[in-house]
Amino acid sequence: MLVDIHTNLLWYPDHFSEDFVEASWAAKRAKMRLSPDVHCAVDDAGWKNNFDSRPEQLLEATKGCDKVIVFAIQAPFTGIRGSQEAVAAFVRQHADRFAGWCSVDPNDPACVEQLSYCVEHLGLRGLKLGPIYQNFDPQDPKHLPLFKKAEQLGIPINWHQGTSFVRNGPLKYSNPILLEDIAVACPDLRMIISHMGHPWETECCVLIRKHPNLYADTSALHYRPLRHYQAFLTALEYGVEHKLIFGSDFPSATPEQAIAGLWKVNDVVKGTSFPRFPEEAIHRIIYENWKQFVSFD
Repeated sequence: MLVDIHTNLLWYPDHFSEDFVEASWAAKRAKMRLSPDVHCAVDDAGWKNNFDSRPEQLLEATKGCDKVIVFAIQAPFTGIRGSQEAVAAFVRQHADRFAGWCSVDPNDPACVEQLSYCVEHLGLRGLKLGPIYQNFDPQDPKHLPLFKKAEQLGIPINWHQGTSFVRNGPLKYSNPILLEDIAVACPDLRMIISHMGHPWETECCVLIRKHPNLYADTSALHYRPLRHYQAFLTALEYGVEHKLIFGSDFPSATPEQAIAGLWKVNDVVKGTSFPRFPEEAIHRIIYENWKQFVSFD
């Protein structure tokens, strides 16, 4: 079964600021120089909509998936204002294939109550956070009640714990290692690190090796072929390739493009004596590994 564990429901101008779409367009063009497996539905005239994922676009992009997780991050600090109600309405209309996760701003004093509302009243089934987008320190004890509430509710957290193109996003809050205190304090809390925490993929691998309820998704790695190869080989060497889970990060790439990119992981070492990442492990990442982390019952 093909499960896409990472998609977004956001669009300009309703949810993105001018600064965000300008930065995202520059980043997308850089990715397109390195890989054809990048989603781009705009030209130079319509570039402000380069990061759009409207309902009809998401449905079309994911039509080959059996199940899809979708969210809309709430990160006003970097000009993103996701609508949790829009996510909830979308998944209600498409409950056969889609599961919605929520997002709250950890800097909002009411974030714990908002999380409870999203789960208990809107029916959303996970939490999306991103310190570089939301400007918060995951190690600050004042945020622990939010993580404890997620653990109590039995929902997982997807972390964008890695770099980003947003200029004002603080890199100092972005290393996956900053999640270790949370993993210790909330041992039953399932967490997944998006993009293997790039460019800290090694830190991500050693972290998910230590903590049984920590995983990583593979979205947005294939754009940079050498880093992609190094990240996967690091996971193999640390014995955590089984904890890598497929995600597309649409609208960065469609699931089809992300899968094509995964199968190209060994292209950079073709014709050399460097080790190859096993094809059977790629197959499990795409079709099997999600079963350890999430249920759609």
